[in-house]
Amino acid sequence: MKKIQTIEKKIDDTGKPILELLEHEDVEWLGEEFKILSKEEKIVDKLEEEFGIQIISDPDKIRIRTENDVGVIEFENFVLRVKPKFVKFENFGKLIDFTNKLKDQSFDDEIKFEGVYKEPIQIIINNFLETTQKLIHNGLYRSYVEHQEDVSFLRGKLVMKQQILNDLKFNMKFNCEFDEFTSNNLENQIILSTLKLCKSLTKLPHKKKVIQKLIHQIDSQIDDKQITIQDFRKISYTRLNTRYEKSHHLAKIIIKNIGMQNLNYQKTKFIIPFFVKMYDVWELFLENLFRYYYDDELKIKPQDYHDAWFKDGKKNAGIQPDIIIKNKDNEILSIIDAKYMHEIKDGERYQIAFYLNHLKCSTGYAILPKERNDDCEFSVPEQNISIKVRHVSIDEYLNILYSKKPFKEIKKDISLKLKKIIPLEN
Repeated sequence: MKKIQTIEKKIDDTGKPILELLEHEDVEWLGEEFKILSKEEKIVDKLEEEFGIQIISDPDKIRIRTENDVGVIEFENFVLRVKPKFVKFENFGKLIDFTNKLKDQSFDDEIKFEGVYKEPIQIIINNFLETTQKLIHNGLYRSYVEHQEDVSFLRGKLVMKQQILNDLKFNMKFNCEFDEFTSNNLENQIILSTLKLCKSLTKLPHKKKVIQKLIHQIDSQIDDKQITIQDFRKISYTRLNTRYEKSHHLAKIIIKNIGMQNLNYQKTKFIIPFFVKMYDVWELFLENLFRYYYDDELKIKPQDYHDAWFKDGKKNAGIQPDIIIKNKDNEILSIIDAKYMHEIKDGERYQIAFYLNHLKCSTGYAILPKERNDDCEFSVPEQNISIKVRHVSIDEYLNILYSKKPFKEIKKDISLKLKKIIPLEN
């Protein structure tokens, strides 16, 4: 059932009204001022296609329905802000920072979330710059890249078809196909393209200087290529290029979000569009908590894949618990599934029970964001299976993580809290 609201708050910098609602809400605002311009209709289509956000604009009102994505976007006549249900919006930036960061990176306190300097995507840009600085400092990844071009001497393999055309044109060069060991590869082209995009996006002058310095360090070695989301699918990460995976993940977020608006349109806006799927953020939040703060003596295996289903004797599908905790002997201690919902449903219980049966464990954990529901336990005595439902307060953990305490104290506090949820001895 939709709610009808009126607008009171304004954005300080622009005076535009804020249309604010939660994920999975259906809200209607009355007023003639919330008009979607014709040039913004493609943005509306993109919001529905990419993020499940529906905007229905009538002459005297506007109706907005949301799903799993949280974020902000500026239109000509208003700002749309979709807030998370399970975390305060003032902590949203810290949540994005923590889920996308390297564990030794620090949160930039100057980033806020309204107006010129208050954009969530600035946090992603900060983290991208930090990971890129490390990549450049450690040396760019080099690989063999195939080239075909006219050269003055024979190199690699002569391409006869093109060589005949060269001869007919009295072109005295050889058309050759050869491999070159170079840093001018897709991995680095993504980095350069995203750096140039970040320079256009950031509103912070000192960040622009940092970005320009990074561009200057690599642009003489790398071709300037327009990167799309499809380019990321062409990269397979191996031992040689795995250090690029984090930077590419952040680059993908930046490119995907700015794709909703062209840069010419964006230059007139104060807020850069930014949306994230909260169930993905929830999984990363728990993964980072357990990986970096639970217990250094144990192995934390996120998204641990196991072959489970076979069709006519051939592998058909597998299972992939969100987190598996193992001891030094590789024995499974705990199976954890992150569930971003108010309460666990039947399908989720059957899923975790399948994990337990397949991996020969008796107890599994479903961890939900803390709201109003209490912890509980589901059991199947005949199969010796139990699923313990536990809740984690995102705000409570973020307040500890971003407190001014020394890192050792923070780690100890978080570890104690996690071990109350999932004891070492089950």
